[in-house]
Amino acid sequence: MTTAPMSGPALTSGPGRVARTLVLPVVLGAGAIAVAAVVGHALVGVLLTVGLALGAVNGLLQERAAARLQPTDDRSVIIGGSMRRLGLITVVALVIAVLARPLGWIVFIGLAIYQLLTLAAALGVAAKEARTG
Repeated sequence: MTTAPMSGPALTSGPGRVARTLVLPVVLGAGAIAVAAVVGHALVGVLLTVGLALGAVNGLLQERAAARLQPTDDRSVIIGGSMRRLGLITVVALVIAVLARPLGWIVFIGLAIYQLLTLAAALGVAAKEARTG
């Protein structure tokens, strides 16, 4: 079994990548708060934005972890780091969801939206690489 090399545009880090990690969640969060406030449910917009922010924090932590990867790193080190990061984000989201009952579950919608955006961005990069060879 072969594995793909750990390089290329999809895994390149730097200021541009960090900006892309943050810009869309900030814009969507501001829009969610504005729309929710207009319809009289500002807390919904805030909780959605908190979920997007947690997703962005996860993305930034993932970027930092990917930048520290070495070709000799064992899979268990990589998996362990990912599980700790995801566990921390999940615990924070659960605490917020419990504290903000009954609407707290909306934090998880924000997290899910962020993950869908990340998936769409990765698929776009992969499609571009497939077209250019």
